[in-house]
Amino acid sequence: MITRRIQFIIVNSILLFFFGLTISAYADSMKIAVATTGPEKTAAISQQAARSPFFLFFDSSGNFLEAVENPSKDLPGGAGQSAASLIAKKEATLIIAGDIGHKMKQALMDYQIKYTKKTGVAYDVVQTIIQNQ
Repeated sequence: MITRRIQFIIVNSILLFFFGLTISAYADSMKIAVATTGPEKTAAISQQAARSPFFLFFDSSGNFLEAVENPSKDLPGGAGQSAASLIAKKEATLIIAGDIGHKMKQALMDYQIKYTKKTGVAYDVVQTIIQNQ
């Protein structure tokens, strides 16, 4: 009976260890996209996600990685799908914008990208989100 308990404890300890590694790996792989009005990390968050002039990308520690001009901003239609595709190609797991339209929300769900509506300075909002996790 004691042998079974020891085996049970060992197996559960190993499973918990690997579960912890999985969660840690996900947090480290998080990449954040922010729809902004400019290419600098201090740019204001854009009110419209799909038609924002730029997307800024940050890693899971809040470090600024790059700014990408949004090729979808002037499309006559399909801007939400196009912008979501760009964000997915950049491997972002979360997008921040002032507002996200219905079609873009659906496209983001299709790519399994989370979204949140925020206003303010891109860098500051990213830091706040990371600290609150």
